Amino acid sequence: MVTLLSAALPHEKFVLTETLSSVPNASFEVEGVVETCETSVMPLIWASAADHDHLETALSDDPTTQEVELLSDHADRWLYRMKWISNVQGLLETLVTNQATILTATTNNERWIVRLMFPTHDGVSETMAHCKAHDIDLEMIAIREMNGQPAGRYGLTDPQFEALTTAWGKGFYTVPRGAELVDIAADLGVSHQALSERLRRGIDTLIRDTLMVDDQSAELVR
Repeated sequence: MVTLLSAALPHEKFVLTETLSSVPNASFEVEGVVETCETSVMPLIWASAADHDHLETALSDDPTTQEVELLSDHADRWLYRMKWISNVQGLLETLVTNQATILTATTNNERWIVRLMFPTHDGVSETMAHCKAHDIDLEMIAIREMNGQPAGRYGLTDPQFEALTTAWGKGFYTVPRGAELVDIAADLGVSHQALSERLRRGIDTLIRDTLMVDDQSAELVR
């Protein structure tokens, strides 16, 4: 069964180590990753920092990157494309071997937080075993198996997924609001109270497993 893994890596065990050291206020968010071979990937990365020139120099000099290219400039954020090399090869090899997909990767404090999708649970076990054997400090934050339905990817129950997508489709979250909760509840055949609880719990799950995933990591190390 497809399995989602949220995990943390120290900066020095992944990429952009020297950049993050020389530009400590920099932050990165991987927009997408394209595999070019078993040990080389070209991610699209959003970067932010107080000094853009300093950041550009650090990225160019970083031994874990090659072919750094600025694609877009959005005031205080910049979209880059680059190759990842060097000390990430061992981890990339085991991820490729286990057919894992990097869904997201972001920096926070002194760690990378990554969300990975594996086609089987065995792939997670093999990856964790590989990391342990090769001194790669991949710390598991959360793990979840998908049930084949879209809801499973986001940790939602099927009723929560239906409630959220229906409410969004009818304009409940637009300004001004396009539909009232009581009308959406009637369409779904549930009570106003039941729909309200599903929406709140669904939103809580989405925020916890996406925006607040690094806070969960922090709790594990306290």
